[in-house]
Amino acid sequence: MRGLPRTERPRLKKLVRLGTLNVGTLTGRSREVADLMKRRRIQVLCLQETRWKGAKAREIGEGVKLYYSGEDTKRNGVGIASRSPSRIQ
Repeated sequence: MRGLPRTERPRLKKLVRLGTLNVGTLTGRSREVADLMKRRRIQVLCLQETRWKGAKAREIGEGVKLYYSGEDTKRNGVGIASRSPSRIQ
């Protein structure tokens, strides 16, 4: 027998929607990213090629917080955008 019997398997209480997006550059698009997350009901979105320098966190829209890290040369860079738990439906 593999795993637990069907009646004893733990059930998920809530699904988490994850996404990934290559933004090319995030300059001027942060609000667009927040709108995309709301429209697609994404709770956590991973971003590539943000091209922002430094490592910081900032609010980019209605309950969406962006944590990002990039090189001082304004090349490459990654970020993780997350909706606050009260905004997750």
